[in-house]
Amino acid sequence: MIGSHKDIAQAAIEASFLLRHRSIAGNVAFRREMDNSRRVIAQSRELLKRIRQRQRDDSRAWEDADPVPVAVSAFDADILRAVFRDLVSETKVSECQWRDLARSLVHEFTGCDLVETGLIEWIIHR
Repeated sequence: MIGSHKDIAQAAIEASFLLRHRSIAGNVAFRREMDNSRRVIAQSRELLKRIRQRQRDDSRAWEDADPVPVAVSAFDADILRAVFRDLVSETKVSECQWRDLARSLVHEFTGCDLVETGLIEWIIHR
């Protein structure tokens, strides 16, 4: 009888240890996912802020006679690519529609109808 009580107590201790370990691992995974979500949200906010700024600048550019081509920096292109990947994963867009989606993202960002194909290819590249 004493051995069985000892075995039961040991099994209970091991079970509580496993539950605690799983709980800690779950908390770590949750925090990692939250950090990733925060980064994506920050990138999206930054992109929206840039889009709004470009739209304000474009509304002022209507007064200019000859518009200047809009340059996309490497940082802007990286944000566009991250947003594109998030959109593809969330909306499950088929691969045949990726170019159109990337082109519309760049168009929304820059306001230009003419988009460099190299930029589009870089954005959709895996």
